[in-house]
Amino acid sequence: MMVDVDHYGIHREGSVSWLVQGRKGSNFSGINAQCPFQLTGGGMCNHMVPTAAPVPDRLHWERWMKIFNDPLVQAMLPLPKPQGQGVFYVEDPYDDLGLYLATLSRLSSPINLIIKPTSTVKAKALEVELATSNIQPLVLVHTDQKNQAIVDMVGKLARYVPRTVVFTGKSEVIVSQPIQRIKTSIRDFDLADLMTLPLENLGATVIRRYCRNEKLDAPWEDRNAHRARKIAERS
Repeated sequence: MMVDVDHYGIHREGSVSWLVQGRKGSNFSGINAQCPFQLTGGGMCNHMVPTAAPVPDRLHWERWMKIFNDPLVQAMLPLPKPQGQGVFYVEDPYDDLGLYLATLSRLSSPINLIIKPTSTVKAKALEVELATSNIQPLVLVHTDQKNQAIVDMVGKLARYVPRTVVFTGKSEVIVSQPIQRIKTSIRDFDLADLMTLPLENLGATVIRRYCRNEKLDAPWEDRNAHRARKIAERS
């Protein structure tokens, strides 16, 4: 029996998590079964996470861990956020976060750009955008006092919609709960170094670990080490 869901992303049936995206649903538990979820409603999926992506190289993983706990990176992770805790505001006084955000957006393997100026967003279209997926953030940039109504609207919707939203903009914008104002040190990490990381694979690895209930920032391990650990855990 198929289970209807109204958005793409990660859904759980019993103890098994499935990643539902455009072409098919995938689990990371080695279960040979048809995905039990089907989408109700329309809309194209905007992420194509490489579910069979190889384990990242050790050096890549170690560099990734240097920024993993930064609040902005955490907000951009391709994972469901707890209900009502998925909207973030980052002050960008120098208007220089754009390239960092565009690079981090690769974590969710977007098909179309997920970064938009807040001033170009219309309320009705925004409601549709916020209902599409629980693993791909929407990033709204250049936010100022003129966009206060959009910020307030997203805050009200945060408790009901699955999609994460990251605002960047002026410090004068009023941010009320449940929107979280966060600070980032991402500028301290070399942009060129960030751009050379295999972020699509790293995003897929984070999703894989999440779906397997593994620690997201656990030390790197190759396939043989992972297999040996799982055998040891079962015994």
